[in-house]
Amino acid sequence: MTDYRGLGFDPVPGNAGAVAAASERCAVAFTVPGAPPDGWTGAAAEGFGARWEAAVSELTAVRRAMRAAAEVLDGWATTLLGNQRRAEELDRRALAVRRALADAADEVDRTAAMASFTAADGEAHRRAVARHDELRRQLDDVLEEARLLERDHRAEARRVAERLRAEEPSTAIADTLTGLSSLTAELASVLLGPPRQASTRGAAAAFRAGLG
Repeated sequence: MTDYRGLGFDPVPGNAGAVAAASERCAVAFTVPGAPPDGWTGAAAEGFGARWEAAVSELTAVRRAMRAAAEVLDGWATTLLGNQRRAEELDRRALAVRRALADAADEVDRTAAMASFTAADGEAHRRAVARHDELRRQLDDVLEEARLLERDHRAEARRVAERLRAEEPSTAIADTLTGLSSLTAELASVLLGPPRQASTRGAAAAFRAGLG
């Protein structure tokens, strides 16, 4: 996790590696049960055939949902990496300005002690104050950019969460991602929100079993 000492906060919480790992788990391949053997007839054959068709239908839906989720997560991992690179750039700028600001504050203090001696000293103090104020504005601008980045990051995370929940069976996706220990708590809360109660039947159960 990056320590954003210049910004003083993390505007882009998340772990791209964990998201990519979740995407890989969603891309797991399913083996569809084989069709009933030719020549098998009777009530047992009919019952098996009906169950086989239902299983194939469910597994097909689950596989489609998992692949869709993997695509969404791949996109989020890419966005997350881009946002983190931007945050690191802003943090470097903020650190540089903070160092310059500390030096400027020292200069303000130094020139203040001499400002009453000569006109030149007074002018030096005014320049020092102006320099300090300008650096303060620069830092405020960088921090505002970081806050806007955080706003956009969280908005995109919410959109990703909605896209995941729109897939069938979305509850299993959300529960699985929330349970990945490598995802930070912040990312889990921003991206997924409180997990919903997962179904234990049908496609949702098969999906959960596939993620294993």
